[in-house]
Amino acid sequence: MKYLILISFLVACSSKSEKLSDKAKDIEVHQTKPTQCRVIGKVEGTNEQGSKELALNDALNQAAEKGANGLFVNQEVPNGNKMSVYATAYDCD
Repeated sequence: MKYLILISFLVACSSKSEKLSDKAKDIEVHQTKPTQCRVIGKVEGTNEQGSKELALNDALNQAAEKGANGLFVNQEVPNGNKMSVYATAYDCD
C-alpha cells in the first residue's frame, strides 16, 4: 500500500502544470491558418489524463514562451490516456 501512495505522489509531482499563464491568456486561437502572420514555430501540448483543454493550455503556454500572440491547432491526437495538441505559433501584428 505504501508503494502505491509513493508512486501516486511521484506521478503527481512529475506532472507539469497545464494552468494557463498570464501571457498565454492573451494569445488568439485561430480557426483557420492566419495568412498575414509570421510563423514563430511549432509547439506540442500534452496532457497525460487525456484532457484536450489542458493539452491546449500547454501548447498556449509554450507559444507564449516563444513570444507568440496567435496559435493555430494543426492536429489533436488522443493516444490512450494521453492527449497531444500539435500547433503552430504565430506573431500577428
